[in-house]
Amino acid sequence: MQIRNRIKELRQVKASELLPNPRNWRRHPAGQADALRGALAEIGYADALIAYETDEGLMLIDGHLRAETTPDMEVPVLVTDLDEGEANKLLMTLDPLAAMASADTDTFDALRQMTTVDSDALKEMLDAITGGNLKSLEAIQKPPENPYTQTVNIPIYTPTGPQPSIDELRDRQTADKLVDEIRQADLPVDIQQFLLDAAERHVAFNYERIANYYAHAPANIQALMERSALVIIDYEQAIENGFIRLVEDIDAAFYEDYPNA
Repeated sequence: MQIRNRIKELRQVKASELLPNPRNWRRHPAGQADALRGALAEIGYADALIAYETDEGLMLIDGHLRAETTPDMEVPVLVTDLDEGEANKLLMTLDPLAAMASADTDTFDALRQMTTVDSDALKEMLDAITGGNLKSLEAIQKPPENPYTQTVNIPIYTPTGPQPSIDELRDRQTADKLVDEIRQADLPVDIQQFLLDAAERHVAFNYERIANYYAHAPANIQALMERSALVIIDYEQAIENGFIRLVEDIDAAFYEDYPNA
């Protein structure tokens, strides 16, 4: 097997000029960011970021958090001759390959004992994995089979009474007032349309009346109401349509803006 060297050069590049990869699938929690800042403060850069060349500039493959942490600094970057497909493959495999290594916890503990660390975040990270708590990742941890929660509090309405009129199902007062303000403002067409679309979020739906309307509606209207998540008859279908996970995000955003609601 002939193995190619795909590194063209080691280049010093201002971190803010590196393009974040839109396909980067790794997410960095606050604890990791704090530990990285501690490591950079105590050691500095002793490893290079990895990137490939595009028409727009150098696109990162590895090192997104480091670039975000030191945006104004010139950082070492291994510039490769990879094409987009090869870069995607490397992006997808770098971290999982590293995570497959097993751990010799005795050696790690001995190394920890002989190493002085000043950063509180680094200490917290290292102390947490000292004493055999460093887990061996011989297999890549798989995401849960069902990433959707089944603990969403969905209100249940029992249809009663006659079918309400369509105008009784929602209150557009706030939305229409905002629409008028947007139309009266001197805005570029594209911005106006964007804000008009956003104004529809202020339409208030009365789900009890919607349930009554649904009970008396023809089958084709019922199907469209279900697809719009105005009513949930089939829980699994609601998951398929993305509503169950979406409702959690909406709830979180609402209570962040209105904590006393």
